[in-house]
Amino acid sequence: MVKRLLLIVVLWLPAMFACSTPTTPATVLYFVEHEPGADPNRTRMIVTAGFLRMDGGADDVNFLLFDRADGTIYSVTGGERQILVIPPRPMDAKPTATLKNEVMADNAVFPSVGTFKVSHFELRTNGKRCYELYAAAGLMPEVVAALRQYHTVLAGQQAKTLPFTPAEMQSPCGLANNIFSPARHLEHGFPVRLVDMTGRTTELVDFNTEFRATAAMLRLPGDYQRLSIDALRSR
Repeated sequence: MVKRLLLIVVLWLPAMFACSTPTTPATVLYFVEHEPGADPNRTRMIVTAGFLRMDGGADDVNFLLFDRADGTIYSVTGGERQILVIPPRPMDAKPTATLKNEVMADNAVFPSVGTFKVSHFELRTNGKRCYELYAAAGLMPEVVAALRQYHTVLAGQQAKTLPFTPAEMQSPCGLANNIFSPARHLEHGFPVRLVDMTGRTTELVDFNTEFRATAAMLRLPGDYQRLSIDALRSR
């Protein structure tokens, strides 16, 4: 009887601990990313009301954490035990040339994602195709909002490098996608498949809107060295 009670306690305590571990409501998404000439790469995104995390999966020591409250991006490199801190900054740049954006839609029919219809668009700038987009209108609007915040912060930082970028490297698509219209691929719904002007493809393969994110997923390592993006640029 004593041995049986001990066995019950041993089995019950881990279960009780697991149930008491604090978690946060979240959406988890899985993508396959493919760049021309390279093998496909599987990535994961976790979105909560306060954070957006991007990584390569559960065991990835390298990850990106975006604090939605203050707009700071943290890029964590596990091997170097380092965190690159990227704060938000105002968009104060102006295009060096006229950028004319266009959206080309068609009536092609594609498989829906659940109950959400998928539509095809070409996003162009100055006549060049910058994105081929397959978007599901109404799908995961909270994730779309988080991504819009994230890309807007990135655009502010990209704008800071514009004066030092040679003119021949400032393509209309690059300027529109990365700086002056950074969230235009999110204006038609969630992008379930996105191909940019270089041929880089990002495709949604799975998601769960009832995921529970642990505190560890949304926490930065306390003993890593922190380096600001401005300090890195001044080197």
